[in-house]
Amino acid sequence: MEFDKTRKAIGTDKLASKDRKEIMQKLAGAGGQVLNEKSIRQAPSDPQGGAGNSGGRKAGGGGVDVRLPSEIAREKNRLAQEKAAQARQMRESEDREARSFLNRFFIKLGCMSRGVTPFGSDMVKPGFLSLLNLDAKRALMECQILGNDLFANNRQTAIKIVKELDAKNPLLVELMERATSLYNRGELGDLTGSYTPGSRKPVALDSIRPGIFSLLRKLYYLRPYAETYTIAAEMAIDIQQSIEKKHAGLYTAKKKKIRQEWRILMDSIYPGLVLLAQRAEMKRAESGSRLFEEMIGVLEEDRIGKRKPGDPVGAVPDEKKTTEDAGAADETAADAESDESDAEQSAKPEIPRELEFGYKIMRIYPLAALRKKHDNKDEFKSFSERDKVFLSMLFFREFEEEYSFILTTPKIEFEIQYQGGAKIDYHQKLSDLFQESRMVEDAFKNYQHATLELRKASDDTHKAANYVEQSKKMEKLEGKAGNAGQEARTQLLDYSEKIIDIFKILIDDMRSDGTIILNKDKPINFDLERDKRKRLHGKAVKDAIMQAYCYLLALTERLRNGDLYGGVIEMSPEEFAEAFQSPATPN
Repeated sequence: MEFDKTRKAIGTDKLASKDRKEIMQKLAGAGGQVLNEKSIRQAPSDPQGGAGNSGGRKAGGGGVDVRLPSEIAREKNRLAQEKAAQARQMRESEDREARSFLNRFFIKLGCMSRGVTPFGSDMVKPGFLSLLNLDAKRALMECQILGNDLFANNRQTAIKIVKELDAKNPLLVELMERATSLYNRGELGDLTGSYTPGSRKPVALDSIRPGIFSLLRKLYYLRPYAETYTIAAEMAIDIQQSIEKKHAGLYTAKKKKIRQEWRILMDSIYPGLVLLAQRAEMKRAESGSRLFEEMIGVLEEDRIGKRKPGDPVGAVPDEKKTTEDAGAADETAADAESDESDAEQSAKPEIPRELEFGYKIMRIYPLAALRKKHDNKDEFKSFSERDKVFLSMLFFREFEEEYSFILTTPKIEFEIQYQGGAKIDYHQKLSDLFQESRMVEDAFKNYQHATLELRKASDDTHKAANYVEQSKKMEKLEGKAGNAGQEARTQLLDYSEKIIDIFKILIDDMRSDGTIILNKDKPINFDLERDKRKRLHGKAVKDAIMQAYCYLLALTERLRNGDLYGGVIEMSPEEFAEAFQSPATPN
């Protein structure tokens, strides 16, 4: 009862009988009267208030029925329950409608018409898998590369970009940061790991379901701001140009590239992923609806729009923390100067042994020897020795010459593995990866042709009759060559990372129980005289795999964050001197 709760709340249930009686007498003496619910309902209405109080509930005799707190509470609970029941019924109705026969038919028809899945099965077509493996991966990596270029490579430039964008709207920086984090190698592996380039075999939708929903969620958060992101990217590139003051064609190519790749993500990849998600759930939930958000697992805390000006991003620290640290630094300036050398020494990050060894074996040959070894036909004779794409090609061909046999050789004995009821053949996985090396080589050929075309046009500039048309042509060719160079390095990075993932599994297994490779301690001996000159001739299987792993680890680090990375095609003299300062001794 409500009255019992009230008595307990004010503590009258703990009063002694004498005290309770005394209080009742005081209330009665002051004109009060104790009523129960029954007496309240039966009390006569106020003759003066009956006419003017028409909003109350009428009882017999024309009076106003007084509503008790318990009745009001019960009424509120009833209304709330009715509202919740109506909402639940509406959701169930929407869910039934989304799963109706007609909507399931339209889902299948949409997937078939877009070339995503056949009408009668939930197998993802190789054409769409190829789109994910090439176009989607390239676009995601381009977003990451641009983000790192703007916010991670140069701290002062990053601070300036963030400050100016924050002054306009913190959302601009947040969008750039979100797009930079779209690329996740592990998630993309879940999405495209079952697909082999050139294969016409479809892949079961359930096998790539986690990757579909993970990437779709990330793109869904960005989808409402698709145009705003391109504006933010172009504004950031303009700020970078005003600081660096390099050739204008470089920044124009960056803008064109990110617009192109972003359009692929939003206009081709996103709609296809929506269809795959609908097919996986057999629920026709339209993008943007409550049902769709529940289907893909959208979280309120992950929505865009929560960033505040000054929040840290990339190489830009927290603005408030930076101010506090600056004040503290002023107070201890004398001590800081005396310990400067020690601080610099301790600030250097420790390089993992595998990465350090990888750098070492990449420097075995001086550049002249590397060039003679892998460009003996002088196809790249006119290319600068500081050209990052050309150097990347030389390192790629070095891997192909010295280490890639590991991907296909029968001299390594693999044991078939079974995981979760699925068969895993690592020898077949490596053999399939070896086929992708052709795509990398083709990408470098495209860069070669684009660069030679640009140089030919540059040599013909003085012959051109129309200067304006020639300038437009040169700008277009510069952009084409820049994009081709970026594409070649991206293809090489992707190829190398896939091999690293499998090598890491093999190395971890050999360090433990060793169930995958049966002859890890057996030396690899080649029969042909030409092959006996390979660096891994006579090495144990485990050592050969480790050396190849270290080489690729160093190569990917240089492509992702090191001297082979960036929109500027040529290395600076300082970078070049450091990269080829002193060759290591072959062992």
